[in-house]
Amino acid sequence: MNYSAFSYVLMFVPAVMLVYALFPQKYRWIVLLAADYIFFISWSKWLVVYLLVSTLVTYLFGRKLESMRKPPKDVDRKVFKKKKNRIKVIGVLIQLGTLIVLKYTNFIGQTLLGDSFTTIHILVPIGISYYTLQSISFMSDVSNKKVHCDSFWKVALYLSFFPTIVEGPISRYGEVADDLYAGRQLSADNIIAGYRRILWGLFQKAVIADHLVHVVDSIFNSYQQDGFLCLLGAVLCTIQLYMDFCGSIDIGIGTAKIFGVTLPENFRQPFFAKNAGDFWHRWHITLGTFFRDYIFYPVSLSKPVQKLTKKVGSKSRLLQRYLGPAIALLMVWLANGFWHGPYWTYVGYGIYYFVLMLIEMLWEKPFEEWWRRRGWDGKPLRIFRFCKLLVIVFIGEMFFRAKTFADGWTMFTSIFTNFHPVQSWGTIGFLGMDAWDWLVCILSFCVVIVVSVLREKGISIWAWLEKKPAYIRWSAVYLLIFAILIFGAYGPGYDKVAMMYAGF
Repeated sequence: MNYSAFSYVLMFVPAVMLVYALFPQKYRWIVLLAADYIFFISWSKWLVVYLLVSTLVTYLFGRKLESMRKPPKDVDRKVFKKKKNRIKVIGVLIQLGTLIVLKYTNFIGQTLLGDSFTTIHILVPIGISYYTLQSISFMSDVSNKKVHCDSFWKVALYLSFFPTIVEGPISRYGEVADDLYAGRQLSADNIIAGYRRILWGLFQKAVIADHLVHVVDSIFNSYQQDGFLCLLGAVLCTIQLYMDFCGSIDIGIGTAKIFGVTLPENFRQPFFAKNAGDFWHRWHITLGTFFRDYIFYPVSLSKPVQKLTKKVGSKSRLLQRYLGPAIALLMVWLANGFWHGPYWTYVGYGIYYFVLMLIEMLWEKPFEEWWRRRGWDGKPLRIFRFCKLLVIVFIGEMFFRAKTFADGWTMFTSIFTNFHPVQSWGTIGFLGMDAWDWLVCILSFCVVIVVSVLREKGISIWAWLEKKPAYIRWSAVYLLIFAILIFGAYGPGYDKVAMMYAGF
């Protein structure tokens, strides 16, 4: 039951709304919890056991940490704090250990033993990478007295909420738990706003991303030595991933809005970023903030890193200033790479952005100051930043999408050694889309660009439409519906185009 499937948008969500509205307010959380598990079972069937066990472990450790908010009077505070941290670490390791065993056993075995390792076929439940991080953040926040662990059912709702279980956004318990459990009355405003967001997500997913899937697959599978097609593939796979992920997130956020739950935003016009670091402040925001709060800050402020920084810093001011953040940043990007999956291409992707951000940390300000001294500030600098960002992102996504690092390197070098646009142009017609499909994708993505530019300027299309007469507002909604129905990618070969980030 993909978020972009009509069975989800026109059957499952309305059915949940109907049952939700019929129940008394104090029991509506039961409807949501039942919907969560029905949705999960439709994806993973008996693997729902993993979610149940994870929820129970999260709650039990949360209750234990909740009972340790204040040390007893007759107990040494340092001893008490160590014990509390030990309990938190055990809870986190149980959750991480389960994730590692299920997703990374074959990767570890093949890395250590090579061809002598026999692949083990392990079934992995949907969403485990997402609800594991939410579980970790919950236990950490309870330990740090940011939230209370007061109800098993709130924890269960939080970890299994069906609009977020497949692809996120990765929410925090304090952001959503009360809204999930409140059972608020369905309102016309929330339903309209929710379905408008769903429609916009469907437009991005079905009309743009799903059309591009066969083209991208064809290029990365069969044209790795054609420089022009490799460059085209790098651009298109970036657009496909962005439209697929952003569209699916919009559908999830819109669904939650219908039930009065406000989820955190996961994208903020990432291609308007100033640099690679800013790009990751705008792309997959909730994953970035998780790594920031639970890896970057703890590592950079840890005693070993502080001691190392102090020791090395006595010899170099530069190291004193940047060594701690650099070590923490490396941990973040290793975690980011491994989180995406058990492949060295993902690890390389993480290292790629670590190196870029390290360079930015050290050299970006001096370099931009050099530009300003030559009078190139303002528009020239913004154009340079934009072009630099596109190159960084396209190269990164090409290696991210490639099956192996060797494939990615072949495609990268082909751009410089075998770039023949005129000769390659005739191949485009055999990549899986006809001229009409290309036109639909290009025009639709232009619409997305216009909307993004307006958002970056602080202008909301929907807010603007709210001030217009009803016939104009509803005309815009019906235009979006017809665009999805007429131009969406359907039929043989498109029926089961999975959400890309559901596999991470």
